Amino acid sequence: MEIRAVLFDLDNTLFDHSTSARAGLEAFLQHLGTASTDELARAWFQLEQTTYDRFLAHELSFHEQRRERLRQFLPLTGRAVPATDRLLDGLFDVYLQNYQTAWAAFPDAGPALQSLHDGDMPVGVITNGNHRQQTLKVSRIGLGPLMQGIFSSESMGHAKPSSEAFRQPCQSLGISPAHVLYVGDNFRFDVEGARNAGLQAIHLNRDGGGPEGTIQSLAELVPLLGAETGGASDSTTLV
Repeated sequence: MEIRAVLFDLDNTLFDHSTSARAGLEAFLQHLGTASTDELARAWFQLEQTTYDRFLAHELSFHEQRRERLRQFLPLTGRAVPATDRLLDGLFDVYLQNYQTAWAAFPDAGPALQSLHDGDMPVGVITNGNHRQQTLKVSRIGLGPLMQGIFSSESMGHAKPSSEAFRQPCQSLGISPAHVLYVGDNFRFDVEGARNAGLQAIHLNRDGGGPEGTIQSLAELVPLLGAETGGASDSTTLV
């Protein structure tokens, strides 16, 4: 099936969230006067996931999920939880500023998107998250000029793996889901979600391994599509 557009996940696919978040956490713990440990890092990322999932489920606002993360994390460091939202927000800003300073694209992201763009292949992002923050990430890491659209769960009212989160961007681009390829690192949310919505999908597993349809680097994507010739190959098997 011919590919007429390629859509990507953002965090940990194009944007190196994990490395940026680790840098933000290290600086935050230093600000608290607390030694960094593997246990605290695991707790932070577990809380990040659980509170963010509650935001996506509309149980918490975007800012409240940040506050809730601190309410649960600070006692693990031996620090008291600030009594007001204003103080919590000010403390979270310490993490946020260091997280944002470390923002970076994966080295293979820009070249892959540029090659697709040069081959007249429409490119966009489908991402679960706050629209302003996700758009700012795309801009700061230099990928904005290559994008035909940034589709966030907040702007669409649907989060991955909901089928509507994938179908709305296809409709916006004016391309049938069957002719759109989605690339992401989370098999359940990205790959299964896209396929259930009728898109083709490729799993990006930077650690290596995986079933057919898995790549380890975005550098593999353009040759796979035949985009270096300006169009997708009808014989390419994308499952």
